[in-house]
Amino acid sequence: MKKIKILICLLCGLFFESCEITNFDLQEDPNELTPESVDANFVLNELQVVFAEVMNDFSLHTDDVMRYESMTDSYSDIAEPDALDSEWLDVYSIRENTRIISNLAKDDDNLLFHKGMAKLLQAYATATLVDYLGDIPFSEANNIDIFNPAPDDDETIYTAILADIDAAIIDLNNATLAPNTDLFYNGDADKWIKMANSLKFRLLLNTANTSGINALLTHDNLIDDESNDFQFQYSDAQTPVDSRHPYFERGYDNGEGQTEYIGNYFMWLLKDSKTVRDPRLRYYVYRQTNTDLTSSCIDDPSFDFCYIGDFYWGRDHEDLRARPNDRFLKTVYGLYPGGGAFDADNPAAAFTTINLGGAGIFPVMLSSFMEFLKAEAVLSLGANGDALASLEAGIRGSMAKVISYGELNKEALDKVVIEDDPATVEDEEMNVRDLYAAKQSDIDAYVDVVLQEYLIGSDEQRLEIVLREYYIAAFGNSIEAYNGYRRTGFPSNLQIPVVNESIPFPRTFSLPEDAVDRNTSLNQKPTTTQVFWDKLPAGALK
Repeated sequence: MKKIKILICLLCGLFFESCEITNFDLQEDPNELTPESVDANFVLNELQVVFAEVMNDFSLHTDDVMRYESMTDSYSDIAEPDALDSEWLDVYSIRENTRIISNLAKDDDNLLFHKGMAKLLQAYATATLVDYLGDIPFSEANNIDIFNPAPDDDETIYTAILADIDAAIIDLNNATLAPNTDLFYNGDADKWIKMANSLKFRLLLNTANTSGINALLTHDNLIDDESNDFQFQYSDAQTPVDSRHPYFERGYDNGEGQTEYIGNYFMWLLKDSKTVRDPRLRYYVYRQTNTDLTSSCIDDPSFDFCYIGDFYWGRDHEDLRARPNDRFLKTVYGLYPGGGAFDADNPAAAFTTINLGGAGIFPVMLSSFMEFLKAEAVLSLGANGDALASLEAGIRGSMAKVISYGELNKEALDKVVIEDDPATVEDEEMNVRDLYAAKQSDIDAYVDVVLQEYLIGSDEQRLEIVLREYYIAAFGNSIEAYNGYRRTGFPSNLQIPVVNESIPFPRTFSLPEDAVDRNTSLNQKPTTTQVFWDKLPAGALK
């Protein structure tokens, strides 16, 4: 403000004979935005981006816990007190921005859509923080008059979140003006309402609320088609901000090579656990080499896999051995969901491949996910529906999503050419999709194997099959796998840690260290603490 005063005085001296200085200390600083003066569209834009970031961050934290990646630390390191510091801040930032939008909407019906969207994103993010931590500050949070907000009971928070979802649905039904930017549904209120009901379904399944689930099934307004999928779309842009998928950054960025190992258990599940290979395998992961792995873990009985063959270089769960110089040899993330390369038996360092430049997605809640959740509700809670039909729909929906993703980006695939058997095509270069893209017959064969297994199984085995197939389909969103595992204990054959089997599986993460240090109402808890809906016995998960 002193600089403003000086500038005005100088201008007065240049253009006028005299200048009376006003006491600008009594005025509002024009450089200071107040909650009442901000543009709700800008606040909502920030909220959407932070939501996408925090959900992906949660997922990255449990990719290794859930064996999608190899865990190269122990459970105690993964769930340590500083693990979720940024996620904690981001969720409360979303809550604050939602409060601002809600206040602006009190006197402006044109902001009902903004308010409904914000409430749903807040509900999803807050529920996820509860799922990972249990009791957190809620009713006293984001209040400038309370310096040490007390944690609320996690079950009570769930009840409040469900009420917020209902309020958001009312706002969206009454909304007449969409926001300037909707990164998820392009201003389609009906799709947001489907998302809201699907989020309710997901929370009610956690709490085993059969009557609430049946009510949602009766109204039948859930995410039920790929066009309704709730996902965040990344791009290949690096400026002005890096907008590429984090998986792509880990495996393809700047020629530095793959930083993480894909989990051997997950790749075995896709490649060898059934009599047919999973058609999504070539879309999920990409092999950088056609050289077999040589390693000290081969023939070591401590390792379940070590190497699954066919040039798939990964690591077992909690393989703590030193990392060799294999960044351009280990298997990397593929076309889906990270926007990398399609595997057409065309090994090369990932950064040199024809790929999508990181223009992948974060699959928050897909129509295929909903089918698996419906099947689980039927089998575990006796909810209305046909579990077998939902299981098949979930598998086929996931396959269609993954494979059509390749088709939607076929320009990149068309540039990848390979040499087929010279005896059949006389060394002609063939389009990669003609030879390696999944075919309908591949999908049908896979579905037939799973359904036959389901039909001869017991009720418990059937539930496990549903959760196993959901686990596979949820690649790219380990939040769903983490919740499903704690909810049911399935898949039960998840690989146990190679080294520190005695360290307990994190039923929740530690409270963020920064939050505990600054808030006298918070006390650290052990990671064996279970969120209220996790009813499995202590020590049941590995």
